[in-house]
Amino acid sequence: MLALGQIIFGGVLLLAGRRLYWLLAAGAGFVLGYLLAQNILREQPDNVILVVALVVAVIFAVLAVVGQKFVIGLVGFIAGGIGLLRLLEVFNITAIEPSTVLGIVVFIAGGILGAILLSTLFDLGLVILSTLVGAQILLGGLGQLFELPDGTTTIALIVLTVVGLMVQLGASRRR
Repeated sequence: MLALGQIIFGGVLLLAGRRLYWLLAAGAGFVLGYLLAQNILREQPDNVILVVALVVAVIFAVLAVVGQKFVIGLVGFIAGGIGLLRLLEVFNITAIEPSTVLGIVVFIAGGILGAILLSTLFDLGLVILSTLVGAQILLGGLGQLFELPDGTTTIALIVLTVVGLMVQLGASRRR
């Protein structure tokens, strides 16, 4: 059930993330809440970790609507940090655990880039970040359902990202 939810959520972010800014905020909040809950609540069952992640997601979605300026930078930071960690992992550059010093440094570097990108080029940054995060979430859900051959994930990430960019940028041109 969780895998199907990831596939649907990732697909929506991939194809319509620019229009659904609050959904990207919720997605970034969910991933952050999940990672933090996993590290802090190690002894708790998965259901508790999932509930904590969902609560953080709702908080981020509400903040996105109420305090958009602040949340733009925060969401850009979180999505950029998570995105850079996942990109390095997908391209097998290095396996970085988010809880290590290197993981924290990479997260902060990606976060700074994401915050700058989203703050200065809001629409384009939103398209790029929502496409990357959506593709990664979608692939995570597919990976839970099917065993993906080595190298397929990298190719699929590139293809999904290109398709998502074309759809979202194409939709903005037609307006």
